[in-house]
Amino acid sequence: MKKRQPLKRRRHIGMRIWLAGGFALVGLITATVIYFIVSNSSREVLTERSTELAVGRTFRLADRVGSSKANIEAEIEAANGEGFSAWYFDAGGVLVAPPGSKPIFENRETYAVALNNALAGVRQTTEIDDGEVTLVGVPVINESGFAGAVVGRYSRPEVLREALDDLEADSRRGALIGVLVGSLIGFAIASGITVRLKRLASEADDLASGNFDVELPTGGRDEIGDLARSLDSMRQALKENFGVLTADRDKLTAIFDGLNDAVMVVDDHGPVRFYNSAATVLLDQGGLPPEPMIPQIKRAATEGFAAHPALRIGDRAYAMQARALPDENAVLVVVRDRTDEMRKEFAERDFVSNAAHELRNPLAGISGAIEVLQSGAKDDPAARDHFLNRLSTDAERMSRLTQSLLTLARVEALGAGEVEVVDVTNAASDVESAVEVPPGLELILDVERDLAAKGDPTLLRQVLIGLVTNALKNTPPPGTITVRGRRFGDEEMLLEVIDTGTGIPQAEVDRVFERFYRRSESRRQEGFGLGLAIARRMADVMGGEMGASSVEGEGSTFWVRLPLIEQAETPIA
Repeated sequence: MKKRQPLKRRRHIGMRIWLAGGFALVGLITATVIYFIVSNSSREVLTERSTELAVGRTFRLADRVGSSKANIEAEIEAANGEGFSAWYFDAGGVLVAPPGSKPIFENRETYAVALNNALAGVRQTTEIDDGEVTLVGVPVINESGFAGAVVGRYSRPEVLREALDDLEADSRRGALIGVLVGSLIGFAIASGITVRLKRLASEADDLASGNFDVELPTGGRDEIGDLARSLDSMRQALKENFGVLTADRDKLTAIFDGLNDAVMVVDDHGPVRFYNSAATVLLDQGGLPPEPMIPQIKRAATEGFAAHPALRIGDRAYAMQARALPDENAVLVVVRDRTDEMRKEFAERDFVSNAAHELRNPLAGISGAIEVLQSGAKDDPAARDHFLNRLSTDAERMSRLTQSLLTLARVEALGAGEVEVVDVTNAASDVESAVEVPPGLELILDVERDLAAKGDPTLLRQVLIGLVTNALKNTPPPGTITVRGRRFGDEEMLLEVIDTGTGIPQAEVDRVFERFYRRSESRRQEGFGLGLAIARRMADVMGGEMGASSVEGEGSTFWVRLPLIEQAETPIA
């Protein structure tokens, strides 16, 4: 399974910033609302209380001025300010403090009325300029009695403006503090939330990557804790399901890899998505299917199914079936190598045909001889002896052919048996005593001492006898046949039968091991073309190889390679 890559997230503004900004906005809105509420209520309260403030301040000033120890000018000067102005007149109506302000009383009737009433001993409060200014006249009484009058002027807009300015400044400071506190609280809360969420996101990335052994933080009784517990339950379920899927995938992979047939899943556009080990030899370096398969794959993608009984790819033939997978936009291709099967079929047909041909000739001779004898030749001694000799020859030929066919059948059925240790030197000596060397020919043994091989003693002797007999048959006198045996590398030994005979044409060297094959110039000679085929099959059964090399007119070399074994490993057969 291909491992998934972690998800890439786009850069974004973190939750900490969002929550901090949200808390700051809440603080700002709250502070603004409070500011307007407090401002309006404060304005109303100040408006209602402004007259009372003016009266009270004037009365208190009059009391202080009436004290025997009071410094009148200092008291008046200290009282003036913040929208409040006061004047002190003695009992005769003469301005005492502050000096230079009397013209306002002479020019404005309202001010004069307030002063006259106060000098008359009457306390009076008058609002002028549409309620914006309040005049208060208060008589001053000291220890001696009536001493004068104090007139106070209270300007409401000036007082309100100063008070509201102070209120706005305090409100702005409060709003700023509220925003800062809200931001800090929001950032702290957001940090606690985002740390947990980031940890969950990190663990979720591991889950997405296929790591199901991560430990999720399942603590907490809030919604994040519920989310973590849900993710952990999902992780455990995914782990179990993926374990089952992985086991099934491994089983399928083992099955596919164990198949001799090549299995591929090919994308509709060409690339191979999946293939087993048997399909490796068919793919090119770019991971694409071989060119001869592409028409069949396109046909399957269009029609749903396509098949070919013997598709030629290189020097081999393949049976191919392709079936469309519409849901995956791909084609499933199953390919079986039929090369050896077809060669075996052709060989079996040739074998049957050649065997029938070889049997037909002696049978025809026997049938003709019997027919001639029955027609009267049996009464002629000379003719009778001639045809009886022909019957004997053909019968012997059929017997030898049948024996060869039975030998080949037994070897084919034998297969690879238990391995024995064969003394090659003794096997070569047995061959020397088993074959008859014609006059003019010489048989030479050149086998290393203590040379042993893994195989079957009987089969090895028959192989050597067959090769030496074939060499004697194809070597005219004078000539030599050499049986040579030696170690070939660290794991094999090599047996060679070398003759100085007529040799084999280069074009026919690879065919001399075919069943019933006989060289063109030797078809009249005795033999059925089975000896070398039987010998090679025997070498195969022993786990070895057989081959030949030849130069026409100079001689041939037939060789057998077998697994090497040291004699000390086991008793020698």
